[in-house]
Formats: sequence, structure tokens, C-alpha cells
Amino acid sequence: MRHRRRAGDRGWVRAVGWTACLALAASLTYTFVRALTDPGSPLDPAFFGLQTAASLLFLVYAVKLGNRVFVAANAVAVLNAAGTLAVAALRG
Repeated sequence: MRHRRRAGDRGWVRAVGWTACLALAASLTYTFVRALTDPGSPLDPAFFGLQTAASLLFLVYAVKLGNRVFVAANAVAVLNAAGTLAVAALRG
């Protein structure tokens, strides 16, 4: 009996996952860098607070699943959202 691979183990699925991870990381990093470099840019602390919480929960979920793509994407999301929150708090 031949063992079937999970859909997530297929090469094209991993490629889509890593592409999504990179797109998410780029957009969140852009937002964080913009918050650092442009003091006039509007920040919504509630949005970034909720994003941090959601990403942290997804990170725990991804670790439990053992999905490296999901772990990487959500670790970047947590760091960027928390960093943006910190910038917003320092602006006061």
C-alpha cells in the first residue's frame, strides 16, 4: 500500500505558501518601517493590537501543526505588529 502525501507537502503548495508568507512579510514590514520613518503617518493601535493577538494565536497553532511556512509568516506578523504598536505607544 502506497502512502499518500498531504496536499501541503506538494512542491507547488509550498511555493504558494512561501509566496504568501513573503507578501505578508513585505506588507507588514513596510507598514512598520513607515511608522518608524514617517511620524505623520496614521496608526490605529486597535488594529495592530488585534493583529498582534491574532498572529500570536496563529503562530501557536502553526507551531502545533508543525507547518514551517505558517510559523514563519506568523512570526513575522507578530514582530511587525508588536513593533508598530511600540512605535504608536512611543508617539503617545
